[in-house]
Amino acid sequence: MRLGEALFERFAMSGLGYQFMLHVAPRLDKAVIPRTKGRLSSAGIDKVGLVTSTGAKSGQPRTHPLALFENSGGLLAIGSNYGRPTHPAWSANLLAHPECTVEFVGPPRQYRAELLTGAARDAAWANAVDYYAGFEAYRTNCAPREIRIFLLRPID
Repeated sequence: MRLGEALFERFAMSGLGYQFMLHVAPRLDKAVIPRTKGRLSSAGIDKVGLVTSTGAKSGQPRTHPLALFENSGGLLAIGSNYGRPTHPAWSANLLAHPECTVEFVGPPRQYRAELLTGAARDAAWANAVDYYAGFEAYRTNCAPREIRIFLLRPID
């Protein structure tokens, strides 16, 4: 991990960082990500993408900035909801309508979301905690809720 990444992770895990990521970053990312072809976000370069899915209840398009990281076969999206007790709305959207558009490290592309379970989920969780140590604190805070982990596979 580079020094800049380590410092950002430390900030994100602080109380001030938590508030920034919860309230400021999503608004900032919705403006910055499209203007930088999915490369730059509030968390740095190639860290956050915009995921547009169909609302589970409304049927309307919903766009959410999500931390994404590459995994064999696609991108991982972690439904931590910052350690809050309920699942994030975007995860319910992907369960109901797995097709989505992702703008991350390039122009928007079509993906299909798969909820991971069992050994695949365990391996993805280990990858997620390696990516951002704060996920472990989120897991503790939201217990007994199990954090949903999605593999977003590109649709060719």
